[in-house]
Amino acid sequence: MIDKENSKILLSVAILTYNRAQCLENLLESVMPQAEKLKKEVEICISNNNSQDNTEEVINRFKEKYPGLINYNKNKENLGFDRNFLLAAEMSKGDFVWTFGDDDLMAENALNEIIDFIKKNRKEEIGMIFSKTESYFINKGTGQKIIHSAGVDKNKPEIFKIDKEDIISMSFPEVSFISSLIFNNKFLKGFFKEDREIIEKAAGNLHIHMTLIVLMFLKYPNINGFFMNKRPLICQEIYLYKSLIENKFAVHYKEQKVLDSFLLSCKYMNGRYDYLIIKRDKKLKQEFIIDMITMRAFKRFEYISFFGCLKLFFKKTIFIDALLFSFIFLILFLIPPIVLTSLYKILLIIKYGKKWRFKWNIASYMSSFPAKVV
Repeated sequence: MIDKENSKILLSVAILTYNRAQCLENLLESVMPQAEKLKKEVEICISNNNSQDNTEEVINRFKEKYPGLINYNKNKENLGFDRNFLLAAEMSKGDFVWTFGDDDLMAENALNEIIDFIKKNRKEEIGMIFSKTESYFINKGTGQKIIHSAGVDKNKPEIFKIDKEDIISMSFPEVSFISSLIFNNKFLKGFFKEDREIIEKAAGNLHIHMTLIVLMFLKYPNINGFFMNKRPLICQEIYLYKSLIENKFAVHYKEQKVLDSFLLSCKYMNGRYDYLIIKRDKKLKQEFIIDMITMRAFKRFEYISFFGCLKLFFKKTIFIDALLFSFIFLILFLIPPIVLTSLYKILLIIKYGKKWRFKWNIASYMSSFPAKVV
């Protein structure tokens, strides 16, 4: 067994899991063979949020197969996503913490690439590393894998710095995937130690990681963020139920509004960066409206209750936004879908240029399958 106390752990992979034993098993199958080759520099931390399925059985099987590599915790009760995230991070002893959702997969040799980058850039004050993600759908009828986004920006270098302002202004869905985030543990632990009151106030909105990213770069103004842009290091399946209007509103709009309000009132926010939060708030509103147009154009505008959506708008956002969303929501049902389809095509051409057809094909694919209500 490896003596972790006397080994220099460069990277902790902090996995959050709850009631997805099969997904977790698939993830560990992708992670553990890589970790074993780097066992003097890597540890795997798993925080089980009181799963009621056979999650613990899966973990014990991997602990037996890879002794000394897994640091495991099981909560006595379900603490919610945010607090389980914090526990997984606090368990981690590595210089850096790569947070992971249990339903994602790690690309082959990804650990080695991150470790190599950390070693070669010791002189840089790295606050965050962002990895690219390949997102995809699985055609449940044929089993075919359909790529939604490969993540790589071909106009950028394989590794590049990202401006602090760009990090602060990131919004859904850019940084909502925890598996693409690698935190410098020194700054993370510093925040846990010195700003527990802020963290506790922010916890409970399902996206504590987004809050931590912004606060880290506000508190530590000299740290740098880097994008690993050579290839996707994460593989993530996207589920069709995410196109439901209530889900879009709750995740992409409501949660970020709460986060933005919190950040604007935080002691580390100052006038220099206020405008970035306000700017991303406006962008968020525009994106939600485009989501509604897209879903109606491709007949994906499904909802639990028509009046339930209107009630949701007025209950969960400010009055003027609720009026705007309700008005658009009603108008969309008066416009024939064929007209909206043409409008959507124009929006794609304006936004993506020659790449518009790729986004079009994805929307067309999504419209061919019934959404899953959860």
